Amino acid sequence: MSACQASPASRSLIYGLELLQLFDSEHPVRGISELAELLGVSRPTAHRYAATCLELGYLEQAPMRRYRLARRSAHVGLTLVHSLAISRCARPVLRELRDETGHTTSLAVLDGQEVLYLLRLRGFARGCYELERGIGAGSRRPAAQTAAGNALLAAGGGTGEIHAFQERTAGGLALAVEVERRTGAIEITVPAQSMTDTEAVAILAGRLQAAADRLAGPPEERGEQAPG
Repeated sequence: MSACQASPASRSLIYGLELLQLFDSEHPVRGISELAELLGVSRPTAHRYAATCLELGYLEQAPMRRYRLARRSAHVGLTLVHSLAISRCARPVLRELRDETGHTTSLAVLDGQEVLYLLRLRGFARGCYELERGIGAGSRRPAAQTAAGNALLAAGGGTGEIHAFQERTAGGLALAVEVERRTGAIEITVPAQSMTDTEAVAILAGRLQAAADRLAGPPEERGEQAPG
């Protein structure tokens, strides 16, 4: 028997996940007595599970000492959707932008107060390798400290303006733009010593915007085959 098979399942985790699944469009709010009956546990036990979910941010308090799902409950599913759909569409666009400029290109989504990098294609221009140490797909960074995060925080629902951000601690300069109709942003990062902020905007902003427009367009514009 493998170690995974031998490891007992966490009953508390199972009950916690089952509790969250009891909320739906027909039952958006539930009380402790109702939760206890549906889970088949005592009221104190149901209250303990609900209080834990409340503390973790997956539930929020509703009137009359009842509970409802909090926004954080949707984060895991939304992140998965973004990973499957946006990443697949963005890879050829990011690859072409990287090949044209020689610099690192990324796709990031907003997750709370952080950005999650779904894709990060390392550039081959001088200085890119040193700049990218410790950063890759799956990395998280405070949104306000990244170009992608600033683009998403300032987004108005359509392809927005180019946001430049000087990453002083990492020695890089990044530019990003929100992608229309998607909760994501394309970012390009260059070694700070290779060009000034003004030069970066003049040289790269047009290409970055064009890449964002391609990603927002039909499949054939992204280098994909349209569904038949």
